[in-house]
Amino acid sequence: MRIEDLNAYVDLYELIGVTQTASTQEIKKAYRKKALSCHPDKNPNNPKATELFHELSRALEILTDASARAAYDKVINAKHQAALRVKEFDAKRKRLKEDLEAREDAYKKSLNLQHSNKSDKDKLRAEIERLQREGSKQVEEEIAFMTKKIQEQSKGLHRESEIENDSYKIKIKWKSDKNNFNNDIYDYSTLHRILSKYGDVATLVISPTKEGRALVEYRRRSEAEMALNTEVGLAQHPLKLQKLWNTSTQSNFTNERSAYNMHRNETLDADFERSVLDNLRRAEEKKRSLKEQTQN
Repeated sequence: MRIEDLNAYVDLYELIGVTQTASTQEIKKAYRKKALSCHPDKNPNNPKATELFHELSRALEILTDASARAAYDKVINAKHQAALRVKEFDAKRKRLKEDLEAREDAYKKSLNLQHSNKSDKDKLRAEIERLQREGSKQVEEEIAFMTKKIQEQSKGLHRESEIENDSYKIKIKWKSDKNNFNNDIYDYSTLHRILSKYGDVATLVISPTKEGRALVEYRRRSEAEMALNTEVGLAQHPLKLQKLWNTSTQSNFTNERSAYNMHRNETLDADFERSVLDNLRRAEEKKRSLKEQTQN
């Protein structure tokens, strides 16, 4: 930042959003709050976001360095005092200053004030040049902190989106064994034990209408893909796994129609899919309950 830039924008405290008496920690806290709202990564469509972010960083650089801040305070205090003097300089006092002695005295005061301001500005210029040579460790740390925060927020949104998607389902097929009692090669417990190796099984439903058919749902895509690419089932009764995500609506409709023979000639949307799962879940629970009563 050049000294001319300070003349164009006189109040760095106002830019960050604090008072002149604010502590360094208060300045950093206000900077973080404002920088988060105008960070270029969060405002890709705002061409002025980068410029404002750099102005905030330059302001932070001066206000968090004790020497530079002291020099800046002298300059801005002098300007504030001059503005107050001009405001209080009323018409009556102007008339009293028309004589030569008053004009000469005012002229001398003006020269002294200019000389004092010039000296303070020279000190501030020297401090800014020093910061440019040495670099500002605090500003670099703050920028790194802001970047990390934004990345963490972005990753958090990505994880939430992955979990809330709730659509990582796999269709499972196997050949039924006619010689096995009730054809239960893979009952609920066996399938759940096999599939839960790969992650949290949100839903597991065995088709009550077609033998050798089931549907499993995982909460995360990575778990579903691992099961899809790894699991083959028992050696003599292999499993065939087919994913049901990232396919077109019409393809999903065809797969669901052939698997469960329900809701023919209707568009498969999210409400229909939940309805199918609820019906199959209730049927599976009823089947298990009847089996337990028969065994008892």
